[in-house]
Order: sequence, then structure tokens, then C-alpha cells
Amino acid sequence: MTERILSEALRSKIMTADEAAALIRDGETVAMSGFTFAGAPKEVPPALARRTRAERALGRELKFRLLTGASTGPEVDRELGDAESVAFRFPYQSDAVMRGKINAGAIEYQDMHLSHAGTFVRYGYY
Repeated sequence: MTERILSEALRSKIMTADEAAALIRDGETVAMSGFTFAGAPKEVPPALARRTRAERALGRELKFRLLTGASTGPEVDRELGDAESVAFRFPYQSDAVMRGKINAGAIEYQDMHLSHAGTFVRYGYY
């Protein structure tokens, strides 16, 4: 795949999902694409869930705020919800595991019409 990326600066940023997950720190805001399963990330969210469990086993917390473009797939909401990696979810989710954690109060959630999400991000609310 590296031959498809013409920019050396961008090519040098290619890493594994586990390496990308290692860049996320507790309390940060993470944004991912979305708008159905097809547009959602497939590898990094499960790596973040594994890392959350590993950190918790060592007595350390890893929770972040998760913003997406819209709905995602099970690799995002189910994996991260099950691992309780997410402290806050915005603006939309459609997974039973994530919904259960939200309804139980384990994850904060703000439901919002998707057309407003970009403005809220752009103006620094998230």
C-alpha cells in the first residue's frame, strides 16, 4: 500500500493499529469517521479496546471522548463499549452494547441531529 502514497511525509506516518492505539492518552477526544459500517474504522477501535483492558489490568485508566461522523459498525461502538473505553459518546450510536452502557450511566452521551455536529466541533465545544 505504501506505493500508493506519494507524499513521503504522509507515508512515514503509516503504522499498525496497535501503534496508533498507543498514541491515545486518557481523557483525550478521539474523532473517527462514520456514516454506516462502510465508512467506520475497522482496526484501530479493537486495538483501543485491547489497550484499555491491558491498562486496566495494570491499574491504569484509559477512557476517551468519542466523536464520529454518524453511525459506525461493531468494531467501534460494540468493541469500545464492551471495554468501557469511552467516557463520552457523540453524536449518534446504534449498537446495543454501547446503548446499554449509556443507559446504565457508564458512558455519558449527547444525542444530537447530525447536521449540528460539525458546527459544535468547529466552534470548539468538543
